[in-house]
Amino acid sequence: SYPYRRVPGTSPQALLEAMDRTGIDDAWVSHLPGVFWRAPAAGNIAAGVTSRDITCFSEGVKSHGTLFLPPGFAAGSSAPAVVLAPDWGDTAATLTAQAAEFATRGLVAMTIDYRAWGKSGAFIYIADQIRWDDRLRFSQHTSKVRLRRKRLLPEAQIIDIRNAITYLQGEPGVDAARIGVWGAGVAGAHVVATAATDARVKAAVAVKAIDAGKGLERRSFAPTPAQQAAMVKLARTGQAPATDAAAAAMNDEETRLALAEYLPFRLIDQVSKDTTMLYLDGGATSTGDAGAFFAKTLQATSNTTSSGQ
Repeated sequence: SYPYRRVPGTSPQALLEAMDRTGIDDAWVSHLPGVFWRAPAAGNIAAGVTSRDITCFSEGVKSHGTLFLPPGFAAGSSAPAVVLAPDWGDTAATLTAQAAEFATRGLVAMTIDYRAWGKSGAFIYIADQIRWDDRLRFSQHTSKVRLRRKRLLPEAQIIDIRNAITYLQGEPGVDAARIGVWGAGVAGAHVVATAATDARVKAAVAVKAIDAGKGLERRSFAPTPAQQAAMVKLARTGQAPATDAAAAAMNDEETRLALAEYLPFRLIDQVSKDTTMLYLDGGATSTGDAGAFFAKTLQATSNTTSSGQ
């Protein structure tokens, strides 16, 4: 798994300044004291909690996840469930301790690898010129392809989180009406964005979330001259890169543009009145606090649903 983690609470501007200094490769995280730190080893899983790897699909890409199941869980259960979203540059492997803690509280916890990270499939691009015809909805070809990885695109990651929710809703033993989402740092911002756009989220925990867009009015994106130039370049010459250096440079450019436009806290008023949210400062008890919150809130959701039937 990716060996470094961003310190929760680092601002998007700090990320951009870091990218100015080092680019967006492994060197980006390994030489940024105060912005990134090496992830701790995964903790032990409590007795009775079991885990298994799963494969789900996000926009057709095979994506990896791990389910952590509470003691006594079975296909006939009706357990609440939580998706754990990795922070910037993290993978599912870094969230084992949190997921296992949630499972001890009766929750099914699902950690995920975003597309093109960890064990998930990559973004795939055709490298050869291929003829196609709009009269055919499907055709099969043999071609060279280019795989792109380590892209940091908030909107794509939110889609992955929402597809993980959908996967959980189809898991035997999971109550599809009691789903929560957890994330820290940039993933905490993803939690806000997901809750604001998907009413299936009934409980959400954002730990030291990047609060980009907080207090700002909604308005359309107005790129700066430099951003406009980068957008034009990508639109006119942005074919899939053919070298690692070119891929790193394109990832860097795409991420700068994506962060400039990513202001999820402007959407906070869209969060459904049926969704309960908790913001945590990332202290030593935050994982336990989040687990207790999910267990209590999603149980209350169950009681409300039952009384309304």
